[in-house]
Amino acid sequence: MGKHIYCLLGVFFFCNVVFGQSYGLRFSSHEVVPEKRTSLDLTPTAPICLHDGTDISFDLVFTPNLETYFGYIIRLITDQHQNIDLVYNQRLQNFTFVIGESFSGTVQLDSVQLFRKWNHFRIRFDEKKQAALFYVNDRLICQGALAFSGSTCCHIYFGTNRFEKFQTLDIPPMSIKDIRITEKGQLKYYYPLSESSGLTCKDAAGHHNAQVKNPVWLKPRHQHWESVRTFSVTGTPSVAFDGKRELLYIVARDSLYRFSFKNYQLTATAVDAGPLPAGNQSVYDTVTGRLYNFYIDEHKVRRYDTVSHKWDAGFSGQGLTEYWQANKFLSPTDSALYVLGGYGQLQYKNLVQRYSFSRGQWETVPAQGDAFMPRYQAALGSNATRDTAYIIGGYGSNTGNQSINPKHTYDLLAYSIKTQRFTRMYQLPEPASQFCFANSLVIDPATRDFYALIYPTDKFNSNLQLIRGSLQSPSYQRTGDAIPYAFHDIKSFADLYYCAASKKLAAITLYNTQNGATDVKVYTLDFPPNAMPDSPAAPEKQAGYWPYAAGALALMAAGLYFFYYRRRDRKKRPVTPAVTTPPVRDTHHKPVDVPHPVVPATEPVSPPEENDTSAIFLFGQFEVFDKQGQDITKLFTPLLKELFLLILIYSLKDGKGISSERLYEILWSDKPLKDAKNNYSVNIVKLKAILEKIGDCHIGKESGKWKLEILNDSIRIDYQQYINLAAGKPAIDHIYVQALLHIIQRGAFLRNVHYEWLDDVKAGISSQVIDSLLQYIAGADMAAEAEFIVKLTNCIFFFDNLNEEALAYKSKCLVLLGRHGMAKDAYLRFAKEYKESYGQEFERSFRELT
Repeated sequence: MGKHIYCLLGVFFFCNVVFGQSYGLRFSSHEVVPEKRTSLDLTPTAPICLHDGTDISFDLVFTPNLETYFGYIIRLITDQHQNIDLVYNQRLQNFTFVIGESFSGTVQLDSVQLFRKWNHFRIRFDEKKQAALFYVNDRLICQGALAFSGSTCCHIYFGTNRFEKFQTLDIPPMSIKDIRITEKGQLKYYYPLSESSGLTCKDAAGHHNAQVKNPVWLKPRHQHWESVRTFSVTGTPSVAFDGKRELLYIVARDSLYRFSFKNYQLTATAVDAGPLPAGNQSVYDTVTGRLYNFYIDEHKVRRYDTVSHKWDAGFSGQGLTEYWQANKFLSPTDSALYVLGGYGQLQYKNLVQRYSFSRGQWETVPAQGDAFMPRYQAALGSNATRDTAYIIGGYGSNTGNQSINPKHTYDLLAYSIKTQRFTRMYQLPEPASQFCFANSLVIDPATRDFYALIYPTDKFNSNLQLIRGSLQSPSYQRTGDAIPYAFHDIKSFADLYYCAASKKLAAITLYNTQNGATDVKVYTLDFPPNAMPDSPAAPEKQAGYWPYAAGALALMAAGLYFFYYRRRDRKKRPVTPAVTTPPVRDTHHKPVDVPHPVVPATEPVSPPEENDTSAIFLFGQFEVFDKQGQDITKLFTPLLKELFLLILIYSLKDGKGISSERLYEILWSDKPLKDAKNNYSVNIVKLKAILEKIGDCHIGKESGKWKLEILNDSIRIDYQQYINLAAGKPAIDHIYVQALLHIIQRGAFLRNVHYEWLDDVKAGISSQVIDSLLQYIAGADMAAEAEFIVKLTNCIFFFDNLNEEALAYKSKCLVLLGRHGMAKDAYLRFAKEYKESYGQEFERSFRELT
């Protein structure tokens, strides 16, 4: 009995440790090649036996913004070679429960539930009924006949599997967590999937660890910011965010940039914005679908016309702004733009300025209620109804005069649109190190928590740190790791947004350099963010957590002891089966797409699979494998990764290499030459140590440029294969295209790597690949090669997701193959992305394309 209590207490302790943390396992799916898809094997050493009352449960959520959602979620294979499957059917948008070759029932979940919330799935085995029962969110969906006894054992797989005669490669893009296997309520196995790395999933209830292949662990994605885009624009731009379409707008002097957080694509439209004075700001109104740019000093607001691609007004751009780092928000209550605070001409501001869109007029709103200290570098966010704005922190002074006792402030105030009053909510405790805030607060209306970025202002090489606070109590907690931030007062700007559909936080930094350009950097972090391991719960003094935890543990131990003996002495009562079950949708007369087990082809249509040993992949995800086939990509820090790619790409693309001066300019432009040389020397030693694990190579100087040389063909590099294939003017025939397909089927060149110097390289590769594939398709027999052409068009979409020619060819081929529904779905997805990217409808109809 003591053994059971210790086990359950251990699980209880584990749950408290991970409470409040985001974790789980994301499964790579159709967006990657089959050998890179995720597989989770709960029974790598021995099968698990099924008994009466055995439950297998897990939590699931789908990954948003991908194209194909189709395949196996879980597959159980008994020792009598009976399969028990849960399959998602994308065409019918339902989950299908399958036993053997029989459909037991289906269930649908709405998109909000499926993509934004964890859903609880459970399979129960009832020996008396000789049936398996399927539940979703604690609701019985269906049951199916299953012959089993206490000696029936099974292998359990999530995602892909290689079990002989039951192989599966079709899986939907999903995340799984908290897999539990119980017998009559007693926990036998528990896999939280809370790991951060590795290929082993620990069993928190015992020692029966599971094995995973190609994992994408969620916990690091909720802790570490990912740099998704870095580029430069001319002048002094401003940014705005469209939360509905998850688009970031960068308003520059000569262009309007759009960055999509759904696919990480950056597009630009040439727009003459005229003079764009420093201190201009932008907002996007999701109610009207309009983008506005404004300059407070001139009391001008202008609107962008998505048809003519012009601004409807201009600025004179004379003088220096008096409203640096002012906060702003849109109010649907009175259809107005509000601007609060700011700094300029040695004065901090506490004005509340309002622009009425209906009247086209600016006015200063008299501030009432609690004092709003003049300030800038504060953060502001609105509640769900946007009738109340919350502003926190900043730097200023009580008088507004910069020369009279300027200071940091940490108060939280609420501003009511209806009453035009400020209400002081609380004052955060004075921190050990002073900080200011990025421009926006992200407020969670369900919990009344807020998220903000803070940064110290006493150094140039600063950092942005995400915090989670509460609108109700003066405490906060650091979450996620730090973001590098070049801070030079009014030359720097940072903001924070939330992508609800993608469940990501987005951070944007701007830094106006000495040459008149502005560096734009974009980062994302999966939501909700995890607290860092060494982060205190709050900056104020609080009672310790462990006395309460210890008390809870003691009470639970006593309760378990009492429950155990009461249960042991109690006679078992017969359980009456439920007499009613929810109706099961009739699937006998409806076609159901079920992915079939993979059967090896007698004649492979693509080159044989190569081992991932001594290999470097630049197409798709950047990945590096050592001589033993181990994935060592994580050894490359962001700096080492960029240094390596610079040397590798410049060495391969033209054989010339890259000069030291160019390396210093790209990687260490903010450092003196001596420091840049020292940094290079230190990091090139680290890089060479990593490369030794991969194969034989040499980094050295030749004709004044650094080059990487692969010795004895000991390292396989897909980019080198691409260059060799494209060398000269090869005939664009089936052999050439098949070889090209083998390289690019992993995805676009360095898909998730974004450097300004890399843009031209990526554009050149994209153009060459697309031209080659379209040239082949144009001369192909569409009826005879329809399936192959669909593959080629999918690859074109890796490089240009809005390529109209590829859409037309794909739609026609799918129709020829009799897949009218898939053709229509492909067209609708394209039209939706087109509108999100360009702000206008896709003009060509489906009928016209096909």
